[in-house]
Amino acid sequence: MVLLSMILLPVLVAPFAWLGERLHKDLPKYLSLAVGAFLALCTAYLLVKYPGNGFAFHEFYRIYPPFDFNLHLAVDGISLVLIAITAFLAITVTLSSWHVERPGAFFFLVLIFLGPMVGVFASLNLLWFFIFWEFTLVPMFFHIGIWGAENRIYAAMKFFIYTHLASVFLLLGIIVLYLSTGTFEFEKLVGVHLSPEIAKLVWILMFIGFAVKMPVVPFHTWLPDAHVQAPSPISVFLAGLLLKMGAYGLLRWELFLFPQTSKFFAPLMAFIAVLTIFYAGFRALAEDHIKRMVAYSSINHMGFVLLGLASLTAAGISAAIYEMVGHALIISLLFMIAGYIHHKTHTWYISELGGLMKKIPGLMTMFVIGVLAAVGLPGTAGFVGELTVMLAAFDYYGWIMIIVPLASALGAGFFMWMLQRAVFGPLREGFENLKSLKSLKELPLVENVPLAMYIAAFILVGVIPAVVFNLYNPVVNTFAQLFK
Repeated sequence: MVLLSMILLPVLVAPFAWLGERLHKDLPKYLSLAVGAFLALCTAYLLVKYPGNGFAFHEFYRIYPPFDFNLHLAVDGISLVLIAITAFLAITVTLSSWHVERPGAFFFLVLIFLGPMVGVFASLNLLWFFIFWEFTLVPMFFHIGIWGAENRIYAAMKFFIYTHLASVFLLLGIIVLYLSTGTFEFEKLVGVHLSPEIAKLVWILMFIGFAVKMPVVPFHTWLPDAHVQAPSPISVFLAGLLLKMGAYGLLRWELFLFPQTSKFFAPLMAFIAVLTIFYAGFRALAEDHIKRMVAYSSINHMGFVLLGLASLTAAGISAAIYEMVGHALIISLLFMIAGYIHHKTHTWYISELGGLMKKIPGLMTMFVIGVLAAVGLPGTAGFVGELTVMLAAFDYYGWIMIIVPLASALGAGFFMWMLQRAVFGPLREGFENLKSLKSLKELPLVENVPLAMYIAAFILVGVIPAVVFNLYNPVVNTFAQLFK
């Protein structure tokens, strides 16, 4: 019942958060924090009791057996890592939203989002996986549309149309797979034999659905608008969890189910990955909007995730999962601080900023640490993730992947250029006299806590990467045998 309670409890508590605002305005955030703590405790229990390999903690609930519509929940090392990230971000996003307007509705949507998110990572029934997948879209749509910036309605509609249309392709692939096999169960689908034509059709349909959610070029255009318009805590959910859904779905429901078909499409995946890395890198380099620049850097990192998966080796898949974890922690810190800069200066544009280190040295120091982690500073998760992905790509594709390290230099370029212009150097002319800057001061303690948590986490897994690798490597090694 542990996994089911992690899905149901946030959803059941959500109405009390909404209605509780009428009793006391602080009640919704405390309920959200309590749910985050509950998810963290349940995750700790699963981590301690996890046997080390394979699926564990099976929960099977019969709903409509003739249609194979049964809720089957279980976790392995891969899904357990991502559920741990979900619990971690549930706490940090709540703390970062401590003073949000209309807290009842805001935290209602946060809780409605968390339950299905756990379901995505814990479901071993493909149809239930899709149901949870779709439910995560609704709270994100309203978060962007209600609490977003001036063009929030446009961004929310674009986000919903893109991702929902992608889900149509995913659903078509699921239907074709079910008609060909008669089951939605992952454990029954592993090793199933389909005709090459059907397997390729299913693979392409599902890949479109997952690629849009990651997102990778050319399916990426919804993400910069969504990030720019979304409130910063919701950008954390978008980058830290929603994007990981796409990569997780691609790994779990395509690479593991269709290893030979995946080998056929591996060069295409690698090409899209390299295209995504360079395109997003150059767009970030040319970007003056600080949050849009961070959004493109996020797409750039998801290109590295896809490249690791495209290697179809244990080392590459393991590196891709690690990159997902590191990216979730690092990019969350950058989005939160970028949002605070805008909140106080009323500008998103790097060219209009300058000398912020002199005004808020504590916050900017954390920002610099996040940037250094994003460009791959040794001792951080960013270094381990990109290095292991590049080594795996070299091993599988050979010297043609010599171009990939250039992308890391490109990433360092756009981040260092941003720091030089916005954080260091002299104050801009007239900048010091802006009324908005007179209130520019360090964050209160409660909002500094999640930032410190991000830094501690990505340094911990950067210095001791075995904390992450040892959890899912046995699972990856087992499934990687399918590609040989």
